[in-house]
Amino acid sequence: MAILFYVLTLLGCALLYLSHRHQAWLRAPLRALPARLGGAALLLLALPCGLHFLGAATTVFVWLVLQMLAFGLFPFIALLLRRTEA
Repeated sequence: MAILFYVLTLLGCALLYLSHRHQAWLRAPLRALPARLGGAALLLLALPCGLHFLGAATTVFVWLVLQMLAFGLFPFIALLLRRTEA
């Protein structure tokens, strides 16, 4: 369940990031409404998975910190993707 918690959180953040018009991973962003709904659903599904093996306060803290880390690092992954294409 722990791995599922982390994977769902990161996938939810990735969908939200890829639906933004300034994302740099894809040539064109994903359609906003389905991607954002899917990302929000994945983020909300991650919470019960985290509650299964952590306490409530710890789950919310880890969930938020993981989102901050993901949204802070996702723009820099585009730099790595471009370096390997060149």
